[in-house]
Amino acid sequence: MSSPFFIVGCGRSGTSLLRAMLNRHPRVAIPLESLFIIDYLRAASTFPLERLKEMLVREPEVEEWGLQVSEGDLENCLTIVDSISKLHDLYAAQFGADVWGQKTPRLVRHLDLLEANFPSARFIHLIRDPRAVVNSLIRSDVHRSDAYHAAVRWLNDVRFGLDFEARRPEITLRVRYEDLVSQPDGTLTSVLQFFDLDPDRIHDSVPIPASDEYSEFYANIHANLSRGPTAAFVDKWRSELSSEDQEVAEAICDSLMGELGYECELASPRLRRGKIRRLKLKRVFLVALQAIRYLRYRPDYSLHLLWRKWKLGLLWEFLWTVNY
Repeated sequence: MSSPFFIVGCGRSGTSLLRAMLNRHPRVAIPLESLFIIDYLRAASTFPLERLKEMLVREPEVEEWGLQVSEGDLENCLTIVDSISKLHDLYAAQFGADVWGQKTPRLVRHLDLLEANFPSARFIHLIRDPRAVVNSLIRSDVHRSDAYHAAVRWLNDVRFGLDFEARRPEITLRVRYEDLVSQPDGTLTSVLQFFDLDPDRIHDSVPIPASDEYSEFYANIHANLSRGPTAAFVDKWRSELSSEDQEVAEAICDSLMGELGYECELASPRLRRGKIRRLKLKRVFLVALQAIRYLRYRPDYSLHLLWRKWKLGLLWEFLWTVNY
């Protein structure tokens, strides 16, 4: 198999669209999101490999890939990195592909760990206007966010990506969502060339895959994937985001927006304490709704996630950072 790659960035920045576009290439196979990867990499130095393998093959996310595996499939894997790679190789083999990728936005927070374990990997850092991201996270029934927490998430995740770019520019390519949807052919060509893949292998006759592989859990946030790249959503935040929420987003993200080419529209955006207090209280209710949705549509995943975090000693950290 060729070197893997990772598509990362703040959630709702176009990572799913880029995954769908890249999966049209006959050599590429990118499974559904796989947050479990980081937990296993972090646990590799303190837990017996055989125990980790036993847990790994039981991951509901692997089953959501459409992959049925057992410990025997990982018998010759000498490390947890080998085991994770083997799962991706098996997934890619189903499609006759020899390059696997991974599209999980939150992995942007663990780029150093990924590079240390996959030294030949390359990384795509997707960036989108924070006001559009905030608007999308607010309206997503999967994320159930609010303007304050969504803006803080954008700021933190983008900083993680930019810091890694500055340290490892030779293995990182920044892609703007706005370029991806307004200039899809040129942007996709640049990405494929960055991966040393022939861009001519993708033809117009090969459509963007429909969102059928996504469960009902993801129904509303991936409903437009089958439309392919379209600039229709670039400025949608202008008609949907309230002026108060826009002010929160611009006040929090102002330090990076100009640097990335997104200009503030409000003269002096500021955080209003009353507004932030209300949003923090509202977030408690939204997190509860989010948890209910997970338990309704992905009960096996939800319970296994908590069990894995507890088993690997990561549960408290997970609960502390679940807001962002």
